[in-house]
Amino acid sequence: MVNFKLKSLLDERGFTQVELSRKTGIRQPTISAICNNAIKELPLSVLEKICDFINCEPGDLIEIVSADNLDKRRDLISKEYCVPTTTREEREKMVNNALALSTLDAPEPTRFTKQLAEQFVEGNISEEDMLQTVIEKYQM
Repeated sequence: MVNFKLKSLLDERGFTQVELSRKTGIRQPTISAICNNAIKELPLSVLEKICDFINCEPGDLIEIVSADNLDKRRDLISKEYCVPTTTREEREKMVNNALALSTLDAPEPTRFTKQLAEQFVEGNISEEDMLQTVIEKYQM
């Protein structure tokens, strides 16, 4: 999992996203997406401009969180600005398949299930958290 540390680097050095945008010519939405770990691709030219402005190396800006580090991954996933590991379309397909299976014996999913599925589709909760919530609810 790739984690961008631009937000914390800007804070450490006393810069704002707007300042970075003005000085480098990088569009504000691009900088915001990087700070919020919501960027899908990062051109090398953008990476170079950011590193020049902040006076850092690419390794200072980008962190790889290994699959073995589950605690850190869960922490990152729980943050609002984390990049989901799947696309919205992939999450919708997963939810639709799960809802189809879950309603074999019922006319339709419960409101709770629909709300939980929507949180997952929007990327607000991880698949693990969604499943854990369902397990906890129905164990009662």
